[in-house]
Amino acid sequence: MIINNLKSLTKIIIPLKGFPRQVNRHMLVDIEKSIQKLFLIKNDFIKFRMCGESNSFVNQLIIGNQTLYNQQAFYSATQWLLNTQDINTGCWFIYVKRNYGNYHQYHLRMPWCSAMAQGQAASLLVRLYSLTNDNQHLLAIRRAIQPLWSSNMTRAYFENRFLWLEEYPLESPAQGLFVLNGCLYSLIGIIDVHTIDPQSYLLELINEIINSLHYMLPYYIHPKISNWSLYDLSHITMKSKMNTASDSYHIVHIIQLQCLSQLFKKTNFSTSQLFDLYVRRFMSAIS
Repeated sequence: MIINNLKSLTKIIIPLKGFPRQVNRHMLVDIEKSIQKLFLIKNDFIKFRMCGESNSFVNQLIIGNQTLYNQQAFYSATQWLLNTQDINTGCWFIYVKRNYGNYHQYHLRMPWCSAMAQGQAASLLVRLYSLTNDNQHLLAIRRAIQPLWSSNMTRAYFENRFLWLEEYPLESPAQGLFVLNGCLYSLIGIIDVHTIDPQSYLLELINEIINSLHYMLPYYIHPKISNWSLYDLSHITMKSKMNTASDSYHIVHIIQLQCLSQLFKKTNFSTSQLFDLYVRRFMSAIS
């Protein structure tokens, strides 16, 4: 069965029960991976057995259309976002309980709304809207960004004055984890929205976060590992153990700051230079 999705922008093939199904695998890659897990001596004989249903068969390798696959994944993801967004708040609520602090005394708001998730969802919907120009998609984008500027659902304040958009919002806005990558993803999402829907309140929010980053970025430099980044500031706000960024998150910080440096190069050169400075510092830790 073939169904149209999002006004025929793509087609999705759904195999019906009892109908033949096709599974494409690159057998040489699978075999190579399997061999890597074995201790082999030169000239060892390896026997493979392929299992399947009685009516299954092995056909020649089929090269899939990666572009079409990516399009289908894109439209499936945006359709899910449109279908599951809370209309009243604009949130995609998360119902997973998590506690923080040395004695787990700090709790997430339940259900909680992640500023990072809202920003990333908004970024994806902006790309959908650029293709469809559908006003319903624009309204979904505005709802997605609403929790970032109109309430304290996703906010925390460092030293009670510097706004931060929280990936993991705690019960009290005065208390925060201040996760770096989460806030940067949120900022990129807001900037994406502002490009297609320029609003004064969005620009004000962008400037407020930039002001916070000017003040707070020095706190994300590890005091003992030269120019290595920290994942969050919980060691300051909760007196927890210092949360050093993993290798992968350190790279994420670099990529995010590189992106922001490029975005602000023409409109706010001093801010672009700030981000570029921390790109160079973080890069020096891995070079």
